Amino acid sequence: MKLTLRVWRQRDAAATGEMAAYEVDGISEDMSFLEMLDTLNEELLLRGEDPIAFDHDCREGICGACSLVINGDAHGPERTTTCQLHMRSFRDGDTIDVEPWRAAAFPVIKDLVVDRSAFDRIIQAGGYVSAPTGAAPEAHATPVPKPDADFAF
Repeated sequence: MKLTLRVWRQRDAAATGEMAAYEVDGISEDMSFLEMLDTLNEELLLRGEDPIAFDHDCREGICGACSLVINGDAHGPERTTTCQLHMRSFRDGDTIDVEPWRAAAFPVIKDLVVDRSAFDRIIQAGGYVSAPTGAAPEAHATPVPKPDADFAF
């Protein structure tokens, strides 16, 4: 796939940011969105340019560190985390806007990285639950339907 990425670039928290356009080619539809950003960063480094800063941790859809706004939607066009969003959700030739998730409590530090310290303090204090949800079900109690499993892979 060949894509045009319009990515939010901001040198530091005090700088005024702006969108920068990048062409990426040879993107596999099986790559995750973060793997695609890794590929772009490798190209930027080879050209001697500053790589795009973005948060990630587990890359397994668990930690929530990879939150981005993709084409105006939190985490992108699918109902999943950014690290579990695959490039098959986009088409060859697409232009994709990538921005940090912005809120007063989460100021931009650099590029797509935001200051999550307010959220981290809540988690360290034991989290916040607004509605009782009960215990988690046994992981293997309900089989995953084959079409859902195929789509996930």
